[in-house]
Amino acid sequence: MIVSDTGPLISAFQSRSFPLLHALIGHVVVPHAVADEITQHGWSDELAAAGERIRVVELETGEHAKAQEVADAIGTSDPLPHRGEAEAIVLACRSSEFRNSEFCELILIDELAARNYATKMGLRVVGFPGILLMATRTKVLSPEDLKSRLESCRDQGTYYSQPLIEDVYQMAHTVWRSP
Repeated sequence: MIVSDTGPLISAFQSRSFPLLHALIGHVVVPHAVADEITQHGWSDELAAAGERIRVVELETGEHAKAQEVADAIGTSDPLPHRGEAEAIVLACRSSEFRNSEFCELILIDELAARNYATKMGLRVVGFPGILLMATRTKVLSPEDLKSRLESCRDQGTYYSQPLIEDVYQMAHTVWRSP
C-alpha cells in the first residue's frame, strides 16, 4: 500500500491508468482531503469505481494541526492550495498503526514543493510519470504508450510540460532497452 495525493490519482483516471497503477503498487491510501479534491475535480465516479482499491483514512486528532504546519512549510499560509499534499504527507509520516507495516512504502505526489518537503521528511516520493516509468521498466508499457498517457493528461488540463514528457519518454527508452 502507498499514500497518494490528488494529482497522481487524477492523472491515473485521466489516462485510464488506474488499473495499471493498482497492479504495480497495490492499494492506495488517501486522506479525506484528497478524496474531497478528487470529487471537486469531477472524478467522483472513478473514485467510487476504484472501491476498496482506494482506502480513505481520517487524520487523527493532532494531525490536522500538523497538516496545517506542512501546508505552511510547502509554501502558503492558506491551507487550501496544499491541503491534499499536506494531509497525504502527514498520513505517510504517521507513526501509529501503519508505520511498521507496508503502509508507508511510497508517497505519490506530483507537485514540486510538496515533493521536496516529503523528501526532506525522509519519505520515498514518486509522481505519476514515475509510476508509468515503472511500468515501462517491467515491459508493461512501451515508451510510446507512456508518452501517450502523459500527453492525454496534459490535454485534459494536468500540467506536464513538454520537456518533462520528453525527458520521461527518453528515460523510458533507456529502461526499455535494458535487460
